Amino acid sequence: MLYKASAPGSLMLMGEYAVLHGKLALVCAVDKRMTVILTPRSDTQVILSSALGEYQSDLSALNIVRPFQFVLTAIQKFSKKMQSGCDIKIISEFSDKIGFASSAAVTVATISVLAQWLNLPFSKLELIHQAREIVRKVQGLGSGADVAACVLGGIVAYRAQPFAVDKLLHHYPLTVIYSGSKTPTVEAVTRVNNKFRDNPKLFKQICQAIDYCSSQGRQAICDQNWYEFGNIMNVHQGLLDALGVNTRNLNDIILNLREESEILGAKISGSGFGDCVIGLGKFNSNTCAPNELISVSITEEGVS
Repeated sequence: MLYKASAPGSLMLMGEYAVLHGKLALVCAVDKRMTVILTPRSDTQVILSSALGEYQSDLSALNIVRPFQFVLTAIQKFSKKMQSGCDIKIISEFSDKIGFASSAAVTVATISVLAQWLNLPFSKLELIHQAREIVRKVQGLGSGADVAACVLGGIVAYRAQPFAVDKLLHHYPLTVIYSGSKTPTVEAVTRVNNKFRDNPKLFKQICQAIDYCSSQGRQAICDQNWYEFGNIMNVHQGLLDALGVNTRNLNDIILNLREESEILGAKISGSGFGDCVIGLGKFNSNTCAPNELISVSITEEGVS
């Protein structure tokens, strides 16, 4: 018997950093997917394989190691329900070096495939909570916004505390440009925390302003007022500048996008110091190397 699950990558539209402090975020699922295929074994061996490498261990002696830390933590969580080992193959349509929340996607897909095999009837909300718990255990932090988008698809309005999640009905084309480098989320958050260690009130005020952008952005989506959403994206980027997560390269990409008539707004997606820039609208010309225009669209399909 073979079990299979896939989950989409995701992009943060609004709410970076503030979402880690109980504020609203808008995050979307994209049509690049992570697939996990599980085949039960007759012994107690766990064998993982992907383009990033291979791993093998007895179920009773799992060691959480990179690059399989999210998959192994999920297996470890449900290991007491497992009567045997399994072979797991991971197939990704996007690189873990690009800011499409690969950790959230592989965690959601892994829990989903384990739930099929072990006959665990998780609802989508339960799946969000299960995956968020694993991401937080591995990383030490995580809002769960990207997890929610992976599970539900489309554009999701998300708040971690108090927990609230709502899938929005409308979306608009995006342009996504990879900056050529990536800074791990935990490292980026640490850098920002250090920057504001002696001025927490200012950081709190910036987070409140980001929360207001997310709230207004949500309303603009509901109204299908995309020009307003683009304007809010530009304001939001100014707040990310204030947090210090922009770079000269990212800023050049943002400014170049904003000069295009098809683009209604542009900002960093994610924790910054690299990763991707998103533009609202479709722009079909390549920028100069090392920047990479990624063909991607918002998808309504979440985990499947």
